[in-house]
Amino acid sequence: MIAKKLLHEARVRLQHSVLLQRFYAWTELSLGRIEIRRRRHFRAVDHFCRASRRVGIDTGSRRKARVHLKSFLNGNGNDFAEVQQDFLRTRYAAALRARFLPQAFPLNITFRWNLLPLKAYNPHTGEKGVLILTFNYLFQAFHAIFRTRELSRLYWMILEPSFYRFEDPGYALFQGWDVLLQAGNPVIRAGLQEVGSFFHPISLTSSDWTDSDFFRPLDDQPKIYDLVYVANWSENKQHELLFHALAKIRRPLRVALVGFPWERSREEIENLVNKHGLTNRCEIFEKVSPEEVNRLLNQSRVNLLLSRFEAGNKALYEAMFAGLPSVVYRHCQGLDPSCINEQTGFLADEEELGDAILTALGQLDRFSPRAWALEHTGYLRSTRLVNNTLRELSTVQHEPWETDIAAKVNRPNFAYKNPEDQARLESSLHHLLQFVRN
Repeated sequence: MIAKKLLHEARVRLQHSVLLQRFYAWTELSLGRIEIRRRRHFRAVDHFCRASRRVGIDTGSRRKARVHLKSFLNGNGNDFAEVQQDFLRTRYAAALRARFLPQAFPLNITFRWNLLPLKAYNPHTGEKGVLILTFNYLFQAFHAIFRTRELSRLYWMILEPSFYRFEDPGYALFQGWDVLLQAGNPVIRAGLQEVGSFFHPISLTSSDWTDSDFFRPLDDQPKIYDLVYVANWSENKQHELLFHALAKIRRPLRVALVGFPWERSREEIENLVNKHGLTNRCEIFEKVSPEEVNRLLNQSRVNLLLSRFEAGNKALYEAMFAGLPSVVYRHCQGLDPSCINEQTGFLADEEELGDAILTALGQLDRFSPRAWALEHTGYLRSTRLVNNTLRELSTVQHEPWETDIAAKVNRPNFAYKNPEDQARLESSLHHLLQFVRN
């Protein structure tokens, strides 16, 4: 606990000190250049990513780090095999193999269903299969476990980021692949425009795969809670903003807090609730099922999202499909603000939060979040968009495309929308098993 607190204080000092940020950027740039001379290219990319993403001011060292990063992410003369081989020599790669491979099949090679085949490879026609992979740390685990150069000739890859920034060394490992990168996040889009890459960007995030049939209004559920906040217990989710706002609101609003441990425990959240005198107004639910999440959404009037940053917030879109308007932190980095509009809710900063909550509660009839979501997002639209994009790219590359992808949903983890697709694509999992590294 003490070590975590000291680390947090160090990060705060770094973020607010121009001198420390300049020194940090220079240090990471220098370390990256040293690693290049040692031909440890993956570790060099890692340093350049750190110099770019952890420094919030424009310094000469940060700009130079981004130039180096651009060369790796665009494949300008860099041998991607060297990047991959250097990664495989790291302790982290060994740790990833030790973590996943001993698990039972197919959990070991799907990373507990965070890698999903959406289309099988056809050995008779040479038509490529399609894989989709989520969570940035698994971008590296995938290369630690599979012989990816061989797989890259047989499968398209779709990457679904969980980190809101583009500066991730795992991306450099996919040089040589045909990759669709879900880049609906505006921060990732900006990174692509500045740094560039070999990816095919597509305007989607993890939120866009929400199951609109599963998350839906339930007419038999009474409204018990004024507010619901579905979020892990991490500091990024800024529960304190809600507690400060509730303490200032005289009305005894009832709140459902739905989450799971992440950096902080339930006990720490309970202590914050007690500290602000909200014990009788907040009810905590931990590690609940998707069915329970939908029930709690239906028992609530207004949804909240107060994060500092998001790669794509599934709970926000689940609330929309359940018919709830949302009050969203105005400065949430990575969230496309266009999803919060006159049909779906309000944006609010720290000072506006209390008034925005009361306004939303007082004007529930003005919103139509499910109608907006059905038109602009959801798994049906995302499946169609990905399928059409892959078909067009295959045509450009003079490759066959006869079979469409299976529909998948995020609930919140990957799942096939149609159970028969899981049975149909089981053979693809055994095919992947042939490419596990010895």
